Amino acid sequence: MLDVVKFAPETIIWSADVPREDIEKVIKTKALPEGTVIKLDRLFFENQSKNFIDFCQGNGYPVFCDAKIIEIPDKVMKIAETYLSHKPFMLNVMAGICSTLNFDHNEDEKQKEALRRFAETCADAGTSSCAVTVLTSKSEWTCRQEFNLRNPEEQVLKYTFMLKESGMTDIVCSPKEAMAIKEQHGDRFSINTPGVRLPSSSKDDQQRVTTPHDALANGADRLVIGRDLIRGDGDITERVKANYQKILDNIFEV
Repeated sequence: MLDVVKFAPETIIWSADVPREDIEKVIKTKALPEGTVIKLDRLFFENQSKNFIDFCQGNGYPVFCDAKIIEIPDKVMKIAETYLSHKPFMLNVMAGICSTLNFDHNEDEKQKEALRRFAETCADAGTSSCAVTVLTSKSEWTCRQEFNLRNPEEQVLKYTFMLKESGMTDIVCSPKEAMAIKEQHGDRFSINTPGVRLPSSSKDDQQRVTTPHDALANGADRLVIGRDLIRGDGDITERVKANYQKILDNIFEV
């Protein structure tokens, strides 16, 4: 059984892929505990003002800006600064921040420099700097094709050494790689894991998944959960409350 002392509201990150009015309703009614992190993606911010970060955080809900920035370094910083002016809780980039997929020594050095600049700029804003390693939607076969025959764990660990040197604070990976990161780096990174599903839930488009309980037992620090928080019919606040309790029940199962 997991230690309840280690659980905090920010252990759950709500991947809020719902209309803005639904997010506002959840926040205003406190359907999730204050301190729960709300993840909003780049598409959301393309359609909405980044001032919505201020609304969420002003009401007690830290915002994880899931921008997944990947570009040449100068553009990375310009994009990042548009988010960082609102001082979100966390902002992410792709670990392959300016990848050409060559994976040679020179590329690694360019990657580390771009990531270092990103991490420093985030730190100046008081924002956690996060890197997305290998998407949980990628199968082992896909990873081997994309990453020069490396499996997901091997590629994630390759990234972590570069991220450590660059000063990044957080990592996004699947729950299945969390334990390997803890073994290699201890508590150097906070690990944020999507690909989290209740035992009765469909995997949907995800490939490398575990339950909330197993993800935390594997070493994850925060669980990124979307569909399992909004499944069902009826009012969004009632669904979120009921599903949040199911997630807690799984986390603290005996």
